Amino acid sequence: MKRREVSIIYLSLAFVWLYIVRPPMALAEGSPAVVIDKTNWEEIEGLVPDSVLGWVKSGAFVLTLDELNFQPLDYLPAFATETLESNVGKYDLDEDGGIVEVMTGKPPKHIVGLPFPQVDENEPDLSVRIMYNTLYMQYLPGNLRFPFHAKFVGRSGFEREVGALWRQIAMDGYPGSADLGNPDGIEKYSMLVVKTPFDLAGTAIMLWRYRDPTAQDSTFGYFPAIRRVRRMSPANRSDAFVGTDFCIDDANGYDGKITAFEWRFLRKQEMLAPVLSVEPVRIVPNEKEEWETTRNIRPMVHGYEQEGWQGASWAPTNLAWVKRPAYVLEMRPKDPYYNYGVQHLWVDAEIFGSVYKVIHDRSGKYWKTFFSSAMACTGAGNRTRFISVATQQAVDDRREHSTVIEDASPRNIWNYYADLDVNDFSLAGFQKFNK
Repeated sequence: MKRREVSIIYLSLAFVWLYIVRPPMALAEGSPAVVIDKTNWEEIEGLVPDSVLGWVKSGAFVLTLDELNFQPLDYLPAFATETLESNVGKYDLDEDGGIVEVMTGKPPKHIVGLPFPQVDENEPDLSVRIMYNTLYMQYLPGNLRFPFHAKFVGRSGFEREVGALWRQIAMDGYPGSADLGNPDGIEKYSMLVVKTPFDLAGTAIMLWRYRDPTAQDSTFGYFPAIRRVRRMSPANRSDAFVGTDFCIDDANGYDGKITAFEWRFLRKQEMLAPVLSVEPVRIVPNEKEEWETTRNIRPMVHGYEQEGWQGASWAPTNLAWVKRPAYVLEMRPKDPYYNYGVQHLWVDAEIFGSVYKVIHDRSGKYWKTFFSSAMACTGAGNRTRFISVATQQAVDDRREHSTVIEDASPRNIWNYYADLDVNDFSLAGFQKFNK
């Protein structure tokens, strides 16, 4: 039997984009959305990566341009909105690339909200500050419990899927984590358990991410065949996740250690970013006082599922695309054995969510593209609001193959501000969880 290595794909949360927008072709109130296909692809030239533009030109992809019916900045949690002012000038970076307090020059005991809500394009470490914001956007909805499915889609259509459960405890970034004891300086705990198919079921991975920028992640794996927990090397972060088109670091655009890469700011520009819906998605409280999605959430549809579709089988057909400001960053791995070469990351310039990642191989040739969609979440009476990732997808243009991560959906109910026990993320708790 062929040996499989299971690594973590970080589906944590949150973050994202969206703001009031105007598409390239103006929309009159009540008018139908604008469709961009191979007949008018010039309308979006420069607003998407060249790889995405190539999909549209070839007829593989069709974009529906629309406008949001809400202000995304209004959908940050109240505590995060306050820190858009209170955190300005509060933090800096040390020589190792770690966050320190300006007043003391020491690492902060706890951060709430985005550490760098205002960034200066003239700063030499601008890209690093942007990337810290993208990571901390994931912690704003607190602890997470997310079932998800990774779908394999080739030229002929759907091939197979992997079902899994993702759990994460944010030890920083939101007020609820301030009261947790954190003697080891953990930034987050996460755990992935594979549920299906049968040959992978029961495999589990646990990660401890340290706030110290020089400390590597601690990663542990449980494998049913040997019924043991083993320490895993952090060097495999560019390995594929159970045969998908994702590597571990591809989750949320980039979810590894910031200090593992050399960063360079390329430019600021406008882009078209995908969203699941132009209306906010309803979330509801459960008996544990968590907030969760419902089965009424809009399901994603792809080409292989839509009768009469003429484009690529992996192409999403019901996303809306909205205009957003973007920072484009270049990232180069410090590890000479990293499987990727230069990558270009497109980050929302206001909400700091990663939208696209264009990946080249180590020889510098284009390889594949990551993109993700977002959704605004709101509870009854707008008491709870936040922005969340909705879907993620990687397209390997060499193989004409794609992996779709089906996140929140009618069959995947997501829990935010989840009731999780930090003791479950100890080695003893991990072993017990997998028995």
